[in-house]
Amino acid sequence: MSLDYRHKRINKITKLWNLKKIHPLITTYAMEKNFFESFKFNIKLYISKALNLQFVQNDSLFIKNIDNARTNRTNITPNGAVVPKREFHLEYNLVLRSWCELVRKITSNNPKLLKLFRITPNIRIKFGKELSDNKNRGLSTSHPHSDAWVEGPWGMNCFIPFFGDTKNNNLIYHEPKSEFDEKFLKTSSTYVEMQWVMKYYRRIKKINPKPGVVHISDYASIHNTSRSTKCGTRVSIDTTVFVGNHSPHKDRKREYVSKIPNIGINEFVDAGQSQLSRPASKISTYSHYTSKVLRLLKL
Repeated sequence: MSLDYRHKRINKITKLWNLKKIHPLITTYAMEKNFFESFKFNIKLYISKALNLQFVQNDSLFIKNIDNARTNRTNITPNGAVVPKREFHLEYNLVLRSWCELVRKITSNNPKLLKLFRITPNIRIKFGKELSDNKNRGLSTSHPHSDAWVEGPWGMNCFIPFFGDTKNNNLIYHEPKSEFDEKFLKTSSTYVEMQWVMKYYRRIKKINPKPGVVHISDYASIHNTSRSTKCGTRVSIDTTVFVGNHSPHKDRKREYVSKIPNIGINEFVDAGQSQLSRPASKISTYSHYTSKVLRLLKL
């Protein structure tokens, strides 16, 4: 049964990558402080360019600047993702370099165990008050969902909160109550269509992701954005990896690489669109919002 396989797979990466398991379907990696601060700096630099903000080191002031720029939606999706554009893809590549360095650190004890990882993580701003055009979207991440519904059933989600109100605006996780059926992870064009699955799931209590800690969760666990009343804004990264002989949905494959690139040394990601361009269309419902235009260039 696949649930048993998924448990064993989490156990395997926990042991071979020296991680900390917090649930049969979830394991974690804590970043070193200096690396975390460097990664956060690059994320702030990227967001400041995308939203035309004044860069400040102080987290609270930076969040305040983000909130003041809430109506500047040129480079922000309804789900809060910060879309890379050529005007600031230099800063975007600094974020990608940090992401690649992080994956290299996580997998250093057994790099061959990682089959694929998405080179283009979502850098996401989750405002304290949800953006109005996201409330009724079928793919809103406020709906409980598994990435399997758009990615295929065998990946693992990576979630990293960086700063902001992570106490009251965070991700919550759900687990199968008892029985598990492969139909829980079938592909779907919307998260809404799959909400019937939730009657077979229950919330996992006492998991509150902390800044600087990577939460790696099997697709058999379901998650969603959860906001407390009057919560503040948070900034986080979410993305996906594949372990074992598995692949993502065919419309997602171009977003993944098997070898961790050296961004800025021999490879560079071209955003493929500018702020003046018409927003790029998706390849399909199941693809990433930038997969049609992003290009990995060899230097």
